Amino acid sequence: MDDFARLEAKLAKLRQRAAAPGEGRAIRGKPEQLLSAIVTEIDETILPRELRFEADNASFALAVANRRLQALISVAPAQDGSDALAGKALSDAEDEALETVHSTLMGLLATATVWSISSHRQPEGGFPSDVGVPSGPLARAWKTTPSGEGRANPEAALVDYLGSLGDEATAWLHIEGEEVKNQSGPEDLVAGLGNQAAVFLDGYFSKKDMLFQGEAGPSGLVFVGGAEANAVLFLDCGGSMAFVLSSGSEIATLAQNWQARVAL
Repeated sequence: MDDFARLEAKLAKLRQRAAAPGEGRAIRGKPEQLLSAIVTEIDETILPRELRFEADNASFALAVANRRLQALISVAPAQDGSDALAGKALSDAEDEALETVHSTLMGLLATATVWSISSHRQPEGGFPSDVGVPSGPLARAWKTTPSGEGRANPEAALVDYLGSLGDEATAWLHIEGEEVKNQSGPEDLVAGLGNQAAVFLDGYFSKKDMLFQGEAGPSGLVFVGGAEANAVLFLDCGGSMAFVLSSGSEIATLAQNWQARVAL
């Protein structure tokens, strides 16, 4: 098994662990703020997932993939019309069921100001990735905006960023989901970076909420061994991640350039 095969095998195990129940986050606020946060969750979800939202006396689950709301999966307690919606795929922003989903969620969100969020893999035979309402039309239909809409699309920004690095980076890896999607640099440095990535990610997913206190959106970390030593910039956009190897004297500039692309 080569270095990337080992890294991808570890990624598969770690992402399963990352999606385990109980490792969720929370959203807080009035119903309008909560709805905006939900649209943000949809906008930042690439892989097929069931997003489950729970409060003390209520819960609901959404099928989401490719930044699309695919369906309302479950609602408790039941709301008017919610039983007919459960598991029914949404076609587009003109789907009449979308307004019923909106009213159902707003009714639930009015019952609590704090909701926990957990992400789970969709079961086998779930919805096709092109089914559902994209986050942009969804936000317009629900007359809201994703919280943090001013950020660049982080996954697209990451691809552009890596493509622009040139000689500023000694090597880099682009990870999407559970696969190494792209790479750049000498073979030995890329292989070493892959090994470093596997070791780092072994502990990262279980400690992510402690590091970033449940903050949504793109995040990053810098590891520096000294001005003359190699340093690593790690970027996490949820469905996409990157490890960038550069000199200790250049890594701060690379981090600042990334921050400028996704700043509010």
